[in-house]
Amino acid sequence: FFIPNTFTPNNDGQNDQWNIPYAAQFPDMQIQIFNEWGMKLFEGGINDLPWDGAINGKTLPDATYYYIMDLRNGEPPFTGPLTIVR
Repeated sequence: FFIPNTFTPNNDGQNDQWNIPYAAQFPDMQIQIFNEWGMKLFEGGINDLPWDGAINGKTLPDATYYYIMDLRNGEPPFTGPLTIVR
């Protein structure tokens, strides 16, 4: 299971969204994204992917954010950094 840790939402048509290959195999998946201070910025599921790097219609700045991805299959959640580069 590969989770990309960087994407470039600059509207050039390449890598503009955080897309997780094979995510559809986990229909109960839940994802949370936090900023560096631990503030939850995003919470959603498979229907909210791919993600464009915006929260409530506002584009997030270039930075490293952190995700928790719970596949809800009995395994521990995946966690890691997610960097936005424009």
